[in-house]
Amino acid sequence: MANKTKTTGPATKSSKRTTRKNALGGELKAATKNRPTRKPKTSTTKPITESSKTETKKETTTKKKATSKPTGNMSLLDAAVQILTNASEPMTCKAIVEQAGEQKLWSSPNGKTPHNTLYAAILREIKLKGNDARFTKMDRGLFAISAKN
Repeated sequence: MANKTKTTGPATKSSKRTTRKNALGGELKAATKNRPTRKPKTSTTKPITESSKTETKKETTTKKKATSKPTGNMSLLDAAVQILTNASEPMTCKAIVEQAGEQKLWSSPNGKTPHNTLYAAILREIKLKGNDARFTKMDRGLFAISAKN
């Protein structure tokens, strides 16, 4: 009796490999007997020692120092605190951003809507810190400095 092969489509020569169609309609060759076996990968990494742990900690602390902000740059939230402290009445975020630009406290890094970002940041601080927040929402879109600051 000849080798029976499972074929789909036109008749093909019998071989050690059979073909079948995959779900997308193309043909796949499924290996049968002559499939090579894979050897499990062995780990070539060195075991972690106490000295290598301390070296890693030292490297990360030096990286943190190198990526810290240079002194003199102020975040928009810090600029907003300073502007609202000097303001006599509540201000909108758009007015705060304009004042920060005029007083050269903060400049936009090519952002299209920094006033929306400031609005979201102020609301987030009020929500997270509650009574300890630096800002108070006076009315829709109007913020003032908190009484504690």
